[in-house]
Amino acid sequence: MRDFASFLFLVLIFPHLFQHYDSGRASTSQQARTTAAVVQAFSSSYAGRRRIHSSVMNIEATAASVAAAAVAPTTDSLLTILPPETYESKSLPTSFAYPFCYQPHPIAVYAANQVKEDIQELSRTKWKLHNFGHPLPTTTDNSMNNNNTTTGSANDESAVGKMFGVLVVRTKNSELGYIKAYSGTLQGVTHSEDYGFCPMVYNRFDTTTNGDDGFDYGKEEAELNAMNRRIESLETNPELNRRRAILNEVKEQTTLRLAKARKEQKEQKKLRQQQRNEMMNQLTEEEYKNFEEELIQQSAAFQRHVKEVKATCQAQVQEAEESLEELESELQSAKQTRKNRSSELQNKLFDQYQFWNIGGKTKSLLPIFAATSLGRPPSGAGDCAAPKLFQYAFQKGYTPVALAEFWWGKSPMDEIRKHNFFYPACRGKCEPILQHMLQGMNIARSPLDDVGMDSSTINDLKVLYEDPYMVVVNKPNEMLSVPGRLQDHSVFSIMKERYPNATGPLLVHRLDMSTSGILIVAKDKDSHKALQSQFIDRTVKKRYTALLDGKVRSDLPKKGTINLPLCVDYLNRPMQKVDWENGKPAVTEYEIILQENNNDNDEVHDSSPDGTTRVLFYPVTGRTHQLRVHAAHSNGLDIPIVGDDIYGQQRQGQRLCLHAGYIELEHPRDSGKKMTFTSEAPF
Repeated sequence: MRDFASFLFLVLIFPHLFQHYDSGRASTSQQARTTAAVVQAFSSSYAGRRRIHSSVMNIEATAASVAAAAVAPTTDSLLTILPPETYESKSLPTSFAYPFCYQPHPIAVYAANQVKEDIQELSRTKWKLHNFGHPLPTTTDNSMNNNNTTTGSANDESAVGKMFGVLVVRTKNSELGYIKAYSGTLQGVTHSEDYGFCPMVYNRFDTTTNGDDGFDYGKEEAELNAMNRRIESLETNPELNRRRAILNEVKEQTTLRLAKARKEQKEQKKLRQQQRNEMMNQLTEEEYKNFEEELIQQSAAFQRHVKEVKATCQAQVQEAEESLEELESELQSAKQTRKNRSSELQNKLFDQYQFWNIGGKTKSLLPIFAATSLGRPPSGAGDCAAPKLFQYAFQKGYTPVALAEFWWGKSPMDEIRKHNFFYPACRGKCEPILQHMLQGMNIARSPLDDVGMDSSTINDLKVLYEDPYMVVVNKPNEMLSVPGRLQDHSVFSIMKERYPNATGPLLVHRLDMSTSGILIVAKDKDSHKALQSQFIDRTVKKRYTALLDGKVRSDLPKKGTINLPLCVDYLNRPMQKVDWENGKPAVTEYEIILQENNNDNDEVHDSSPDGTTRVLFYPVTGRTHQLRVHAAHSNGLDIPIVGDDIYGQQRQGQRLCLHAGYIELEHPRDSGKKMTFTSEAPF
């Protein structure tokens, strides 16, 4: 009876357990094959029935544990399970978005809004030591210029904004939830997991645990700090400063003494020459010969005197230098020891960052960055939000579904980071790490690979003016000026095909792919040279029309000049940043012509809850992304341009509202002939 009961269990009950566990994990065909095999084995022999009996016992236990696991929710204090109603109506991603250029999926945006509520609550209660700065909105909508604040002030130098991230994941039990993290550290917080956020990949502030190799960062840092204190003590040693002062004084005195001796020597030489001239006609030949010999001896004596003074001075300086060297060598030795120890500590620290990927393989920072142009990990590598999120997900066995990272708080002075805006993962710090961590995942194609792919815009390239020497075209947005990395279709390629006999570089200047407007093309080398020289000499007058994604500050003048030097942000290409030391001069004159409220009948105006601002830009210089940075930077207009996917917040199907609408220059073959071209902004 036991065998028969077991047989019935296998045939009738076991398939239903499969179905209860997960219909996606055991198909109907799998159930059928399993049942058929059991029947065949049962009918073969008594021994077969005994084996089935034993198998039944194991299967019953396994099925029970599988069923229990299927109904038991995942227990993880850092995982927030998403209610089914939040994603049932949404189409979940079939592949993971390319993390360096993407629009956050709605389910990730929903999770991000939940995290924003958490941040506000924590800022009021447990994160009071960290000042995020202005603005901190009290709502979780996508208002980009909300002036309501909960903590901090924009003028407070202690305010530090942060990048936060959420990762929607699927658990082993097929539950959908999200985890959250922030970049770097927060003031007064050593364990982010205590507040529901993913831990650091390596927490150097945790004094309770050491690395697998016995590495104790706290101990080694304490030793390094002791070296710093010793160096500081040596540098502030009064005896060191006294001996430095003595050396400076000796050098000054000996320099003066030697200069005095040489001056006297020079004066005596001049005097001897005068005496020669005077005595030449007064003395006999024999007398003059003796007189000359006496002068030569005087000259030799002064030379010996100068040499003696010089030797004495050198000896005094050397004595002072040797006295100082006794202390200086000790200081320099201490500094070299600290440098070596610091480098060793940094390498050990880098080795503690062991990054997982979905296959469970790990890799540390040094080999990850060895093949990059930097050669070594930059400061802060591994502490960004994205690596923390993926690390925790892979260690827990979660499958990443969607990512969203957003800036919270005050913008840095050099970079463009707007409160509440979503941003992709950074290139310099995160890209090499994520290239390893995302191996084995189904990653969507980069949207950047499709830049300029739409050749249907060839008919949209309208000619505004043409003569035998030049062409003026009106470039549509999303068309490349020159061929890109993966795409040849561009204004240049169109002009090359249209004018096969043209010589020279053709394009006199360029516009960003997303910028529309007037572009000047030369048909021959001489015309190109004449036109380009006008751009170089800055005699060309240009005007751009832009629509800003919000209303500018009331204290901002209607007309003004923005002077913010720019250079490439090597860690966040292709972004530019403000750099007062190394940046190239970048000057823009602006004029605010209209501020508008929302208009439900206008897609552009509907982009910002606070309305839009129409601005005219008159660039004095022509740096990369100059107008976009000058618009978005806090020391510029402080509002990004509508549709700016780099420095602002681009929405689905929205264009960059920047248009080159006016240009004035001289004809390349008639220097006295002024030419003006206009093009109305299409927004």
